[in-house]
Amino acid sequence: MKANILLDDLPKEVKVDGMWYPVNYGYRAHILIEMVMFSDRDDEQKLLDALNIFYRKNIPGNMEAAMEQLLLFHRCGEELKKRPDGKPVRTAGRNVRAYCFEQDAEMIYAAFRTQYRINLNQTADKDLHWWEFMAMFDSLSEELLISRVMYYRTAELKGLGKNQKAFLKKMRSIYALKKAESSMDHEAKLAKRNRDMKEYVRKRMDECRKE
Repeated sequence: MKANILLDDLPKEVKVDGMWYPVNYGYRAHILIEMVMFSDRDDEQKLLDALNIFYRKNIPGNMEAAMEQLLLFHRCGEELKKRPDGKPVRTAGRNVRAYCFEQDAEMIYAAFRTQYRINLNQTADKDLHWWEFMAMFDSLSEELLISRVMYYRTAELKGLGKNQKAFLKKMRSIYALKKAESSMDHEAKLAKRNRDMKEYVRKRMDECRKE
């Protein structure tokens, strides 16, 4: 799915089990999807809400494949690195979140307004593709507050001096995130696993009642 953002038309549909489905490709839709996946909603409701947003309430029958396509699109077409056995490669260190669209909304808004002169509050969803938004988000100047805050949250403390460590720890406390050690893919995997376990328990209970 990976496209050259300079040359290619960015995707507005995905293929699931051989069929093409139009999707919500705008930045607002995907900000909302991410907020849903990190919310305190029931796991089954998280998956259903995210899929409904992405597929415009026309979710493919194969929900697992549908979710994989959603996550691939959300990663801007970047495939997860996998081991020979097909399992994802685990990165070294903590899986730390750098930002939160809910907690950092004002900082992100101000950053786009400052650097790109883009008013995200007035920019229609259809006018800014998610992949365009993320390309700009990833390229924000280090001088902007949101960039500094993301550094505070993710910087490696090993090898730093005592004063630097103390400063970073203080900043992390000030700008702490809920569910700090997580990711979109992790939240989706966890929600699916919990949903599957609930379904398994429900089936076993039904079987026990019939015995």
